[in-house]
Amino acid sequence: PSPCPVSLCLSLTTVIIAPKDCSDYNMLKERRNGIYRVTPDPRNGTFEVYCDMESFGGGWTLVQQRLNGTVSFNRSWAEYKRGFGDPRGEFWLGNDRIHLLTKAKDMVLRIELEDFQGVREYAKFDQFYVANEFLRYRLSISGYSGTAGNALHMNTHFNHDQKFFTTPDRDNDMYPSGNCGAYYSSGWWFDACMSANLNGKYYHKRYKGVRNGIFWGTWHNMSSEAYPTNYRQAFKTVRMMIRPKNYAP
Repeated sequence: PSPCPVSLCLSLTTVIIAPKDCSDYNMLKERRNGIYRVTPDPRNGTFEVYCDMESFGGGWTLVQQRLNGTVSFNRSWAEYKRGFGDPRGEFWLGNDRIHLLTKAKDMVLRIELEDFQGVREYAKFDQFYVANEFLRYRLSISGYSGTAGNALHMNTHFNHDQKFFTTPDRDNDMYPSGNCGAYYSSGWWFDACMSANLNGKYYHKRYKGVRNGIFWGTWHNMSSEAYPTNYRQAFKTVRMMIRPKNYAP
């Protein structure tokens, strides 16, 4: 006799083999970029993500993307919590979901940046973890390599590691005189305030004034003669994507 009803057995089997992230689909020989459903923690249901199955061995789960400025990232705590935008275009996956993905497996973060001069650089971090909402989505990040520079730990004054997430309506940053999220019109792991902010306002060209755009403080032309410091660098595309540290394509 069957140890359980067919429907229950099938349900249990589905939970057991349900892919936790895009790398699991890659191991199942899925090779197409696109939308996939993942289950990093069966107790918290499933959700859709965009998988890059082609770049650098594939298996990447995108958590953020900027392409053209069609989606505003000047959002509330609740919106950053649940996510917004379209994974096929501009979006933030959602802090709850990023937490579940980084809790399920030890994750590597790869950040890809392109400016309007066609320069492309990347930053890779061998350890990337986002805590739960009770811990204010605290960021743990380390193990930098790449070409873009480590703007997330630029120096002793600007270090985003172990910082809480801040939004315009929820001040968890280290700045004593105000809210970095409100000042820079975005949600991010602000220090006091930042040397990097990939959720800043999308500008289509260099701009002046408050540094509230997409910002990466170690970019190659931040203070050259060709790009005076009174102008702010703008970025054309940004991608943040994660993959298990032990992944072997």
